[in-house]
Amino acid sequence: MNLKLATELNSPQEILEMWKGFRLEVLDLLGKISQEKLLERPPGRWSLSELAEHLYLSQWNLARPIPIVLAGKFGQDTDDQKDLDYVKIRDSFYRPTGVKNPDTVQPLNNYLYEKLVEILNKSEKKLEEALQGKSKTELQKRGMQHPILGILNLFNFTWVMCLHEYSHLIAIRERTKT
Repeated sequence: MNLKLATELNSPQEILEMWKGFRLEVLDLLGKISQEKLLERPPGRWSLSELAEHLYLSQWNLARPIPIVLAGKFGQDTDDQKDLDYVKIRDSFYRPTGVKNPDTVQPLNNYLYEKLVEILNKSEKKLEEALQGKSKTELQKRGMQHPILGILNLFNFTWVMCLHEYSHLIAIRERTKT
């Protein structure tokens, strides 16, 4: 799949649509495996349930501060960040890299499938609400610290987190092959 660069997208709604497609496939794949396989922890890795919780936490922790950042109470002023190496960023998400995650997105539970659907839908709705009525230009004016990439405007941050979901979708595809 050729993932679009942030510069090729015209609105946050386009990012959301791409993200929703990835999320639907994540849920579809997880729904087709046994609860035992969902909860199984391979040595040194998260269970698929924990990986899905990580996706929930990542999306939730993006959605929650967006209104605060846009209101100027957190984050900082940014620009459209044309100097980012969008191709390099995108290409780094074609495979999970094993980067150390912040504690805020470390899974704590091993949820059953029904609970995963509930929390993943909750974070998706939270992000939709945070971005509702927002333009690309509006999101490019304010940003916050990404744990790996540094300060990103909110449009680029949302795009990066969409790609993050895609990278984990690839891992889920590999682990659910029969």
